[in-house]
Amino acid sequence: MKNGIAIAQGLVAALALALAASPAAARQDPLDAGQLYATRAELQAMLAKYEDARGAAVYSDRIRAIASDEASLIRLRLRDGDFEVGDLITLTVAGQATLSQQFTIAPGRVLILPDIGAMPLDGLLRSELPDSARAFIARFIKNPQVYVQSSMRIQAVGEIGQPGYHSVSAEARLPDVIAELGQPGRGAKLEDMKIRRGKETIWDGDALQDAIVQGRTLDQLSLRAGDIIEIPEVATRNIGQMIRGLYYLVPLSLALLRLF
Repeated sequence: MKNGIAIAQGLVAALALALAASPAAARQDPLDAGQLYATRAELQAMLAKYEDARGAAVYSDRIRAIASDEASLIRLRLRDGDFEVGDLITLTVAGQATLSQQFTIAPGRVLILPDIGAMPLDGLLRSELPDSARAFIARFIKNPQVYVQSSMRIQAVGEIGQPGYHSVSAEARLPDVIAELGQPGRGAKLEDMKIRRGKETIWDGDALQDAIVQGRTLDQLSLRAGDIIEIPEVATRNIGQMIRGLYYLVPLSLALLRLF
């Protein structure tokens, strides 16, 4: 595990040096891993860097592949926003009990608020939600004090304590999510962990290990509702499995000898 972390740290440094060499890097700030949510300006800056890196022949195939994958995720976020129907948003409005509860995003990507109406979320980033919610509620309540937290429903599969669907905070970091869902089994192969969106793998290998070392939150990984965290099992064979294998292998070998 220590070797894996050391390799990941080396890859982070290599990627940072490579991206820093691009013209866009000199003009834009990188994504701030110390923040919980990525801002639109940060995403646009990152997109410019990755677009530059993925088309530059001076970079390795690995760096260009990472850049291409991240550019696709960021481009989708900037176009459609972060929120999906069924996502949960915890809203707290000082002095307003009916507005201080957990809401589910309704069809049309709207938040139905009691006595106020439908707040549109289409195209909105999580980092933009507090100001947007405050501005919307201010149309009905003078100088509201508004606090929000967004969650997404993800699926965990493989060697993990509690497989299945779970609602997790978009502010969480991946190791914290895994710990919350129960420690991986003894046969878990953490270095081969991947994140899928349907049948498509959106994070795995070096890129995912780099992101974990950087401390990215689920939001900064550009995850959304329905994404799947998969932890595969180590392909090992115990004595019993080996004996059962020989049980079937010996008759097959004898049959081949008779044939030839």
